[in-house]
Amino acid sequence: MVFSSSIQKENTMSITKTKNGTYRLRVYIREEVKSSLGVDKKVIEKRFKTRSEAKKYELELQNKIDKILSGESALLENNGSILFSDFYKNVWWESYKAGQTTSTTKPPSQATITGTEIAFRKHILPLLGNYSIDFLNQNKQVVLNLLTQKAEEYANFKVIRSYVNSIFDWAEELEYIETNRLSKTISRIKATKKIKLQESKKDEDLYLSQEELQAWFTAFEKDLETEKILFKDYVLFYTTFFLGDRKSESYALQWKHINTKKREIQLVQALDKYKHPKSTKGNKKTTFQIPVELVDLLQSWKKQQKTELAKFGIIQSDEQYVFTYIDTKGNVNSPLHSDYLNNKMKSVKRRHKELTHATPHKLRHTGATLAKQAGTSLEAISEALTHSDTFTTKTYVNTSNVVPMAVGEIAYRNLKK
Repeated sequence: MVFSSSIQKENTMSITKTKNGTYRLRVYIREEVKSSLGVDKKVIEKRFKTRSEAKKYELELQNKIDKILSGESALLENNGSILFSDFYKNVWWESYKAGQTTSTTKPPSQATITGTEIAFRKHILPLLGNYSIDFLNQNKQVVLNLLTQKAEEYANFKVIRSYVNSIFDWAEELEYIETNRLSKTISRIKATKKIKLQESKKDEDLYLSQEELQAWFTAFEKDLETEKILFKDYVLFYTTFFLGDRKSESYALQWKHINTKKREIQLVQALDKYKHPKSTKGNKKTTFQIPVELVDLLQSWKKQQKTELAKFGIIQSDEQYVFTYIDTKGNVNSPLHSDYLNNKMKSVKRRHKELTHATPHKLRHTGATLAKQAGTSLEAISEALTHSDTFTTKTYVNTSNVVPMAVGEIAYRNLKK
């Protein structure tokens, strides 16, 4: 069944009932109103649940076209002139927090909301904020150029791409624009930076040789002696290497997890990027036997930390995180942020140009690889890395209750031979 109406010469619309019971509205747009409506197609199609909804939209669109043809400023055109930054702040943001801009069943978590705000503030608004929604929607090449450059610079570009598309989808939903013309264009932009990073991770770059690792130990010792680094950072580096753990697990250590008399450390939690405790990967809880060298370092650091905290009126307890810092906002005793150890290693590397590039994750690969080269079985390495199976371990080269020797210690012992 077809219901049709004529809107002036060359502008016609038809409402058709489909086989599944919905109603399809087809709109034929004449050339002189395309620009003002923000479309570049001759035909627009939309589907509605009821005929009355389709008819309502048809009448609203006819009214806009009539205003354009009569020389009046259409509501759509006025709405479209809103700046991208204003649309984000005044229209999209509250709807996003309420979970209305996506098809998910729940609103975003507070952690996700915080991450979204950072993405817009640091990356999207500086790029697109001063352009109007309508201008961007009608100038695909501008958007393509700006976002392609961002994709070259920012590894997590897919998040940027998703949020920008969400803005224009919501602008269409609320009729600030007739249709999101950028969706296909944005989807074609590849996350170039991330692709390059992935391709650059060749096997030989995933771990340090014995000589390269020894150079890192030497550099940390020199920087400690010359007070270029804090004792806390020195202990953190050694702890992470000896355990061969994920840095987020080192960050989440509390004194209650360390038994110096039994020479044991329990890995039972990690910190997320917002410094909140979470389960370890695979929800594993592992106890490590630790070497005397690490026991001595941790005991010395515990005494020093107790003194430092007391200056701020903080009493050290078993719940105290082993490693904390004063953050940029002046918060004392703050858990470490996700890039803390990476940044400390970068500062050491800047002072010692001879060092091979390394990261906390590379230390983990190094411990596993050197342990394998020393003759340790894949099963023992898998156990020490808290992997669920040896297949996962093979990419590095059900844990038991106690791991007798961590991969970092195995590698360290072979350095000293």
